Amino acid sequence: MRKLFLLIFLSTFAFSSDKVLAIKIYLSIAKELSSKSEPKFYLHGNIKHLSENLDIRRVENCEESDIIILHSMEELSSKCSDKLIFTNYYKTYISNEEIVGAFFWQKGRPNIVFRREVLQDKKIILSASFNKYIE
Repeated sequence: MRKLFLLIFLSTFAFSSDKVLAIKIYLSIAKELSSKSEPKFYLHGNIKHLSENLDIRRVENCEESDIIILHSMEELSSKCSDKLIFTNYYKTYISNEEIVGAFFWQKGRPNIVFRREVLQDKKIILSASFNKYIE
């Protein structure tokens, strides 16, 4: 019984540490992409690990946002196409050239990619620590 409890506890702890890591990564990415000290996020679709975080400034309308984070481009208003769009799904990133970057998990590791052309179009210069993620 003790082993089962320990296994459940450790798996819960591991999941929560991944969640905390993801939130920290999203916040550091947001600071890089936006010139504002508190960028406004629009979370399109079901992105639970961010929607539960109290440290981000959420808006209910993509038109009011600085950064849109999404899983899929489906049903995203065309009025928001000029916003910075970031995804948590690599397939969405590679299939939509207007997306500035992606943060996703692959083989248990976090991965970050940025699209050079979109960064240049939006006149965004990332700090040197993010240069290795630009493609």
